[in-house]
Amino acid sequence: MMSLNDTIVACATAAGYSSIAVVRVSGPETKQYINEIFQSKNTDAELVPNRAYYGAIVSLQTGDLIDRVLVTFFEGPHSYTGEDVAEVSCHGNPVIVEKIVALLTNLGARLAQSGEFTKRSLLNGKIDLLQAEAVLDIVQATCDEARKLAIAQYEGKLSEKVYELRSQIVDLLSLVEANIDFPEEEEVQDVLNSSKSQIADKISVIISAIDVMLKGAELGRKIKEGYKVLIVGRANVGKSTLFNKIIGFDRAITHEEPGTTRDYIDACIEVHGLYIWLYDTAGFLDKATGSNIIAQQRSLKLLDQADLVLLVFDGSEPINEQDIFLYSLTKEKNRVLVVNKIDMNVRLNESTILSDSMKLSAKTGENLDMLTKCINEKLIRTSMPKQVLLTKQRHVDALKKVKDYLEKGMSVVSPELVAFELHSALETIGELTGKVMRKDILEKIFNDFCIGK
Repeated sequence: MMSLNDTIVACATAAGYSSIAVVRVSGPETKQYINEIFQSKNTDAELVPNRAYYGAIVSLQTGDLIDRVLVTFFEGPHSYTGEDVAEVSCHGNPVIVEKIVALLTNLGARLAQSGEFTKRSLLNGKIDLLQAEAVLDIVQATCDEARKLAIAQYEGKLSEKVYELRSQIVDLLSLVEANIDFPEEEEVQDVLNSSKSQIADKISVIISAIDVMLKGAELGRKIKEGYKVLIVGRANVGKSTLFNKIIGFDRAITHEEPGTTRDYIDACIEVHGLYIWLYDTAGFLDKATGSNIIAQQRSLKLLDQADLVLLVFDGSEPINEQDIFLYSLTKEKNRVLVVNKIDMNVRLNESTILSDSMKLSAKTGENLDMLTKCINEKLIRTSMPKQVLLTKQRHVDALKKVKDYLEKGMSVVSPELVAFELHSALETIGELTGKVMRKDILEKIFNDFCIGK
């Protein structure tokens, strides 16, 4: 599918100006190429693995000093890719990076493709495909909880669960195939022919384990892609002011005139480790007309998709019919009741419906920290943080496919057909972990990587 005999090179850090840039080299000629362009201050004649060397990168043609650098050498198979690898840490100037890369390509190295270092790690058996995907997730993690999930997957926690499923299917398949190959064996007959329900029970156990993993998939994607949190309330209760205060800058227009927000506004933020899409919605007016009706309809549509609702009341005014309407409308939603404007003369009725409300001032920021902590708790409360979670649709689709094969295996009669379904399940697990290589899957995954990763 790709050659592992050539040596590749690329900048492993982001393009642009920075204090440090890292040029990564991997392949059989790594040490040879580095020795030709690097003059070490160290007296060692050879690059010793896992040691950093200070020295200079020098042009082969002119002898000019390109940069003072640190070179670290990792000998295969004890490296990221499983091959000989060198990392050149230079000053983060694109001109310097380009010159170092050019020196190496002139010697025979090839520019790496997107994600090729990680792909080589996969092909050389250092990691599986689930771990390879986690590399990109670590780089792109939107919040601390997403980072934790990605790290757990890279460390092999998800792989362990998948391999455990595979092991159970293999054990079951060995019994089924033993019945096919050795039908006269009494012990095998007792397990398979005399007790077909036992096979179904074993398959049911595996299916139950898959169901647990699939159940956590929605949570995994929420943590990775973000929760939807809506600020809802009647007009002029301070929703936009609260929105601006939470995100930390003036994104929404605020004005004392009711109906300032004519359409929803959103912003992405991290709240105590969670990635959140925060929405400021249009206020509900007594007699909405024209565009205000459309704005309120859009707010209602967003309400159906919300993971959490912040229902805001104006603490400086008594509760009115609109407040009661929105209270009833959001009753079945995961929500936080927020009484705003406590910096003003509080005139809100001390109603039992607001006995557990969060009281704050969006204008001054008083008790805002309490609200953000409450948001985090309300979202995490519905989660299973200790469980290994699926975060990608590819994983979900593959496990659903495995489940379908197992369910078919329960419904067929002959051992040959059961074995066929179990083999199909194992094939799908192989595609999930990368033990069965499919070019289209690999291309789709690694095309999302940056060049130096």
